[in-house]
Amino acid sequence: MNTFYLIGLLGQIGSGKTTVLKMLAQLGACTIDADMLAHLTMQRGTPTWTAIVKTFGASVLKPDGQIDRRKLGGLVFAKPEALQQLEAIVHPAVRTLTQDLLRANPKPVVVIEAIKLVEAGMHEWCDALWAIDCTPATQIERVMRTRNLSQAEAEARLAAQGSFEEKYKLANVIIDNAGDKKATLRQVEKAFRAIRPETARDKREWLFGVPREPEVQTEEVAPPAITEETTAPPLPDWAKERPAVRVVTRQKTAPPTTGGKPGIISPPTPDWAKSKTEVEVRRTRRSDLEMLSVALATKENRTKPLSREETLKRFGERGYRIAIADKKIVALAAWEAENLVASVREMWTESPDIAALALPRLFELIESEAGELLCEIVLLMIPNSASAHIVGQVRAAGYQPQDFKTLHKLWQQAVQDRMQPGDELWGKKLREVAVKPF
Repeated sequence: MNTFYLIGLLGQIGSGKTTVLKMLAQLGACTIDADMLAHLTMQRGTPTWTAIVKTFGASVLKPDGQIDRRKLGGLVFAKPEALQQLEAIVHPAVRTLTQDLLRANPKPVVVIEAIKLVEAGMHEWCDALWAIDCTPATQIERVMRTRNLSQAEAEARLAAQGSFEEKYKLANVIIDNAGDKKATLRQVEKAFRAIRPETARDKREWLFGVPREPEVQTEEVAPPAITEETTAPPLPDWAKERPAVRVVTRQKTAPPTTGGKPGIISPPTPDWAKSKTEVEVRRTRRSDLEMLSVALATKENRTKPLSREETLKRFGERGYRIAIADKKIVALAAWEAENLVASVREMWTESPDIAALALPRLFELIESEAGELLCEIVLLMIPNSASAHIVGQVRAAGYQPQDFKTLHKLWQQAVQDRMQPGDELWGKKLREVAVKPF
């Protein structure tokens, strides 16, 4: 789709753009959080990460090699020229990733939330600009609360964004978010109902490099005024909830048997086993998002793949390592490093046979990468409901049950926020350390 209606959501830090973005998502719009995309482009090892470290030095890195956004923010928000350097690195990468998402967008309305939407030039392709208005005092309070900053730090970040007056002049809709959420939601719903997706501009030039056709001049009709007294028309069909997945009932066939003994059903041999295809084990790439959405949906017993937005968010937050066979993900594990601890969660395989083939290699890959980061131990968080074949491979790989209470405090801190109720902890030391954690 290239004629979707694109809204640029403007607002300073603490104005409540994320709140409005969530409201629009609930109303049926596709939403893109540019701040989340910026975080994704800055992941360890990306070109953006390399450019930031080269420009600002290794002092902005955490012990695991990831960028410490608080340190980086404290540096650039104190120096306007440093902020300009950072934006010159990050903006092009975010713009490219945004275009990738828009090319795959299936919805008629898309909303991009970005503080620097205008500075990055993306506003030129928007069909409308919405601005979030809020008092400075409320903004500062929100920033202090949500980002755990001091008042001086919050004020510095707000001041670094400069005047917002000129951007307000560009806005087609202004949402007053100084009050409670119900008042904000009423404004958002009325503005959303006034959208006419059929008036969207053709965006093929921006997304695919296809020259635009000359626009036909038509008489401009002013949109209806949005006031508290306005009676909101019903939501258009495209904004209503999609129907449930249709279930197709097929004629049952006689179950297969093994060795002539009725009642013993042989599971079908997977395609990768028939063709002896080599299983590839590696870290995920952005080109794997579609496969990852299917694998995660299968793992979580969902009826359809995860949305691209949700998959991209997971991709940015967690270090997935995957096993691929027959052009699909057949096993995965997510891992992170903190306080010299590699913590692994979300372990899944398609079948016991694949577990025996893929899990040992996934463990080897994770242990190798964790060793490069000087991690002392790999801790696996395995749900007590995990399949026996997964637990069996964990044991076979040399992992041993751990008691959280006896772990070293630094190791506890690394996993306590990631563990879920019912998780069992398994560990494998990668190197000897001075302390005795267990």
